[in-house]
Amino acid sequence: MADGLTVRQGGHITLLFTVESDQRLPRDQGSCGSGFSIHHGVQATGRLVVQPTDGSPSEGEDPDERTDPPTPSPSVITVVDRLGQPFNDDTIYRSYLEVCRYAKLLRPNESLHLELQLECPLSQGFGMSAAGLMALGELVHGLTGRGTRRQFLIIAHQVERQHSGGLGDVLGASAGGVELRTQPGAPGWPGQVRSFEAEMPVLLVWKPNEQRHTSSYINHPEWKRAITEAGQTSVERLKAQAWSTEVWPMLLDEATTFATASGMVNEPMRASLLSTVEAAVDASGLSDAVAVRLCMLGTSVAVVPRSIPSTVNASVLDELATRCQTAGVATLLTHLGSARSTD
Repeated sequence: MADGLTVRQGGHITLLFTVESDQRLPRDQGSCGSGFSIHHGVQATGRLVVQPTDGSPSEGEDPDERTDPPTPSPSVITVVDRLGQPFNDDTIYRSYLEVCRYAKLLRPNESLHLELQLECPLSQGFGMSAAGLMALGELVHGLTGRGTRRQFLIIAHQVERQHSGGLGDVLGASAGGVELRTQPGAPGWPGQVRSFEAEMPVLLVWKPNEQRHTSSYINHPEWKRAITEAGQTSVERLKAQAWSTEVWPMLLDEATTFATASGMVNEPMRASLLSTVEAAVDASGLSDAVAVRLCMLGTSVAVVPRSIPSTVNASVLDELATRCQTAGVATLLTHLGSARSTD
């Protein structure tokens, strides 16, 4: 058992998706779709606090007195946003620890001291709730040595669904790289996902004061219908392809098709942001080298190379970021996250 541990989990960008939220069990809910993982996300540091118990047996013939299990001290959770400011809502993380305790992955006399650093803004389509829950799961797993990575991923998916924090982010981020989610649900089962790895810089751009919570779309009947119909059509076309770097240009095309068919691109704030960033790309002479695509479901876009491999490097996107910032938007330069196994 480790005395203390630091882990990090990157965020996740969804380019197109379906809404599969009618199933009774949170484990079965989620989405099909496609997107990619990014390096920036949540860094979590924690240590396990164990409350001593008196486990000494009686020495006589009489049985030991029945004692109730100790009540654990509340876990201490500190959350700081990307600007170093305290974030006061730790509800989703406490829900995760409660499920871990129910699943016997935390014992009654154990609690945690946690510090979570959020590296991306919330409610901007960067998969931050999934990143935080997955990082917390890695911490509990590392500090206790109990369970398997897949168990903690399943709990992360279930808790995110219970809080309407996301649909397929945990499944997508569990695979990393560029992924195609072909079956909705928790990682391993019933969720199914393919992924490939590539190296590329990614520029995230967003409207600082225009957050969008996932639940406002997935719980709205008309949005749910339009999103799912558009997502199903794109997923079926992508499923017919070999999932490798060669499919990347097609994925970018499908992301545009989905944004149009679902109606996402028609929302005024998204349309305005997309226009602003595309104008900056044009002014930088990068139109043939990079693509601008909406991140679902924030008021945000990702600027990525049009092909893999690409000659576009981080310094080029860093210059583009400076140009975008003059238009009053926020930016973050990151890169594609690694692909990995969910086992």
